[in-house]
Amino acid sequence: MSVAPPGAAPAPGTIACPRCAAVIGPDQDWCLDCGAPARTRLVPTPNWRAPVAALAVIVLLAGIALAAAFVSLTNDAEPAAPVSSQAPPPSTSTAPAGSQSTPPSTSTAPATGAAAPTQPAPTTRAGASGTTSAP
Repeated sequence: MSVAPPGAAPAPGTIACPRCAAVIGPDQDWCLDCGAPARTRLVPTPNWRAPVAALAVIVLLAGIALAAAFVSLTNDAEPAAPVSSQAPPPSTSTAPAGSQSTPPSTSTAPATGAAAPTQPAPTTRAGASGTTSAP
């Protein structure tokens, strides 16, 4: 639907539509026949598929890690040990290695029932010069 008669020279400033070849006037930015932009340059929309896919993968991995941590922390596969309200029996353990224990002294008590005081046996110690002396 061109207004110009066929075979007439186009008016100055007019162009042909890049899509349908219709005449576009100097004051038109869009083709009136097909709606294509004539003098307007359209910028393509940004591609958001890659960032959205990367974000979805990160959220998925974080969810898997969170679920694994939750399962690990709340693992009830092992039965709980019964709680006893009684005290444990006294242990009869031996003295740890490296400690010296003295055997109990066997002394005979007098017949009166009073215990006789016992004295430790003298021990010898090595001095700085290598000689032994009694305390």
